[in-house]
Amino acid sequence: MDKMINFSDLHKIDEKNVMMRLFVQTFGGKVRKWFTALPAGTINTLVALQRQFLDRWEVKKNPLQILSVYENIERNVGESVQDYCVRFNIVYNAILADIKPPKGLDLIKFPDGFDPNMAYQLRERDLAILEDMQKIAMSVETNLLAKRARTKTEKKVTIKEEASSSDHLLRKINKMFDRLMIADKLET
Repeated sequence: MDKMINFSDLHKIDEKNVMMRLFVQTFGGKVRKWFTALPAGTINTLVALQRQFLDRWEVKKNPLQILSVYENIERNVGESVQDYCVRFNIVYNAILADIKPPKGLDLIKFPDGFDPNMAYQLRERDLAILEDMQKIAMSVETNLLAKRARTKTEKKVTIKEEASSSDHLLRKINKMFDRLMIADKLET
């Protein structure tokens, strides 16, 4: 059996080259101007592009400012637990090693971002790693959303049942009214 030839092999397309070109297509505004102003041939690899891009555009913060953000981080109103976890991890991982709180304190700090009841529930689990705590928090949110959806569906069903009950009652009243009208006509 003949070996199938991959399109990218046939046309000698390098996957990293495609990734680099796709990444560049996401640039807009000042970033695009910066990129197009680079001399031709200065960036030959995806790694070189990433390094130059981050060197130029990465937001560099004062390490103490990052620590302050970490100390005050809380889940925003309407923010999903997953988004809060991502934000928490980004801030926590941005703290420099020499000022980073010791391992284990993240398990105390993470729940502080939630309401007191959720924080208590997370701490009661006595978990060993932050990732496990975050998975539990996300599963709790998933369960709560499913419960809300079920409750909403049940309310719709109840309203429909009430409407159909009242429709049935109206039909009965109409029939009785029709009978009365017919009886009245017969007497007259």
